[in-house]
Amino acid sequence: MEGVKKTRGCQFFSLKVGLVLAIVFIFGGAFYYNHHVILYRNQLNLLVSYLYDEVSPNQVGAVYQRMLNVDSDYRERIKNDLEPAMISRYQYYANLYMLRKIEYEEYLQYEQVIEPLFFSNDEVIETIGQVEKYYQSQRAYLKGFSLQQQGLIEEAIDSYQEVMFNDEYYYELAKIQRRECIQSIKNQYLTEAHQYYEQKNYIEAIRRLDYLTQTDQDELVNALKWYYESEFYVEAIKTVDDFLAKDELASAISYLQQISDSFSTQYAETLELKRSEISLQRMKRRDKVMSKYAAKIQVNLNAENGHQIISYNGIPLQATTSFNVISFATNTFTTVKKEVDESVEEEQAEQYINVIPLLVTNSELTSATMSILLGYYSEFLNDFEQVDIYAENQLLYSFDIDSTQKRQVWIDECVIEWSEVELSTQAVYELLNEVQATTSLSIVFRGPLMNHSFELELVENAVLIMMADIYQSINK
Repeated sequence: MEGVKKTRGCQFFSLKVGLVLAIVFIFGGAFYYNHHVILYRNQLNLLVSYLYDEVSPNQVGAVYQRMLNVDSDYRERIKNDLEPAMISRYQYYANLYMLRKIEYEEYLQYEQVIEPLFFSNDEVIETIGQVEKYYQSQRAYLKGFSLQQQGLIEEAIDSYQEVMFNDEYYYELAKIQRRECIQSIKNQYLTEAHQYYEQKNYIEAIRRLDYLTQTDQDELVNALKWYYESEFYVEAIKTVDDFLAKDELASAISYLQQISDSFSTQYAETLELKRSEISLQRMKRRDKVMSKYAAKIQVNLNAENGHQIISYNGIPLQATTSFNVISFATNTFTTVKKEVDESVEEEQAEQYINVIPLLVTNSELTSATMSILLGYYSEFLNDFEQVDIYAENQLLYSFDIDSTQKRQVWIDECVIEWSEVELSTQAVYELLNEVQATTSLSIVFRGPLMNHSFELELVENAVLIMMADIYQSINK
């Protein structure tokens, strides 16, 4: 009996001890949670709020670093948790802006705090990029609205189209304003298109209708645009045929390139095929003329710009792959003699030529410019300032010589004076006609002290005709 009482006493004592320990554990846990969790969270939130709301953006970096170095029980936890807490707070305000709940200026305050600290953080970089898109979307709408108020309707529509689809707030506003713009410009553009059509200015007429078809799906506008295109196509073919009848292949190609954007796919493809055929025809014509003069010309490369130089091959050049105009001119005016009839006096037959043309072409031989070198080889320095070319004693051309473009090369006691003049297309054609029509061409070099006068003879006339012919085959 006594043993049973002792056993019950031990059990009761054990129960009381267990209960006391449980109470201690519960209160200890509550104290720990309050001290180490709630207090920690409160402190962390205070630090984040302090950084965002109390510290100016240019001071955040220094304050943030002092927080990381604080000597407290939470130092390591603060160091590990402060960064994600700050980024989370920043993303919250970024989302508010993208939802159009706050203004951009308010959001920018938080970006200015976060960006200097975490500029290499992927989350921050991505969020800043997203916000920038929404900001540009907002600016596009505001710009479009401003342009619309100024009456610049076409520009306003273009700006409204830049508003992002994901930007629901401004996208809906832009859609409404864009519809108003299209309606206001539609009648104006239809009227203008008809006026241009009556003037046979098909490019401007179609441009206005094309703009309407891109901004508003109206079957009547589409049908009118198709009708204008068909009329323009017939007119374009007539224009091209006129160019071909005059053998102006380059003009035909240029015209087709200018009008190609005014046609829809079907017409554009047909005209492109036409352009390719004319380009091939032009190439064959050029190659035929080049073959005709193949034995009389030489082609050299200008290493500085990749252009090709076509010149008369009766002039020796240095063994080099790159063309040198000074060397070419020196050889021209000291080695190539005039070819004259037997009736001409011997003294004149010993003269060197005074005019030699050059062609400069692109690498594809599809465009060319023509220059002429004007000069002479003499015992007397003239320092000429003007060059005149006469046909049958009538002034044909007069060139004022730029002193910076003139060259003087002394050889022993004689001097070569020369200058290069680039001819316009019209001048090339006129010169070709004059050379072919007459055999009496002369050139006068006018200087401050004297004039040097020379007759142009057979070799000069022949080379001028040859180069002008090649020029036409490339450019015309």
